[in-house]
Amino acid sequence: MTAPARDTTPDRRAPRYLRGLDPVADHERIYRHMVMREFWPEARVGLNLAFYRTYAVPSIARLLLATGELTGRPVKRAYDTGAIMYELIAHGIDHPRGQRVLTMLNRMHRVHGISDPEYRYVLGTLVFVPGRWIDRFGPRPLTRTEHEATFQFYRRVGAAMHIPDIPPTLAAFEAEFDEFERVNFGFDPAASTLILATKDLMAQRLPAALRNVGWARRAMAAATDTMLDPPVRTALGVPEPSRAVEMAVHGLLRLRGRLRRFATIPDRDLWTPGQPNAAYPDGYTLDQLGPDRPAPDRADR
Repeated sequence: MTAPARDTTPDRRAPRYLRGLDPVADHERIYRHMVMREFWPEARVGLNLAFYRTYAVPSIARLLLATGELTGRPVKRAYDTGAIMYELIAHGIDHPRGQRVLTMLNRMHRVHGISDPEYRYVLGTLVFVPGRWIDRFGPRPLTRTEHEATFQFYRRVGAAMHIPDIPPTLAAFEAEFDEFERVNFGFDPAASTLILATKDLMAQRLPAALRNVGWARRAMAAATDTMLDPPVRTALGVPEPSRAVEMAVHGLLRLRGRLRRFATIPDRDLWTPGQPNAAYPDGYTLDQLGPDRPAPDRADR
């Protein structure tokens, strides 16, 4: 996803909630508002796209495929990933639940031979991919303060995960992120397997009557393809969508964003820890998240 011009909404025209907030001191509060209130739908899509983007790096795609989680238990893996991220955003890094999530993330990742540049790249997808998506399709572009707060949040997450050499500024991190993609994007058969599994998972979000209908599944797959920019499609072996389909999907996304300018921003977070979902109809506990966890005693609800 090509980086937009960073001169987005001037901070003098920033939304009211930002007044008096500092992007460094108040980064958790600002980022929580962005993800869990004002830009809730765009942030969800953007965070998903951030994860899919990692498939375009062959070494990461092979590692993800080797775990077996994305192909063997795709629904659980998808909802676990979302819950882990939103737990951290909802509670903050220093909260006991946030600390438990960070411990879980470190435990899950330290068994794999992930290089430091790969760690920084995956962290960067969370900083830049959702923000660029919001700038393009959201009800308004993010302000400089919101971009900076996002960076500060994930810089702290990276430090808590012992990821070394995270660039000290947003601009430096973005330059490193874009250069990593330029050098490392490439096709690998593992990526094709992962994106096919992802499209199958996306089809499960269709209404029940359409989940096994061929044209509906093809339409969902085509719409997903249009959300990936050309370098990612090339690396994943995804065919270029027709210009008509791409224009239609992007036009609808922009229209939705414009209409959402008139929506009332919720006065509460739109996500609740432990809430039920398709993988956990009765709700989840932290002990259930991640691969091969033992049965929980539900004491952490």
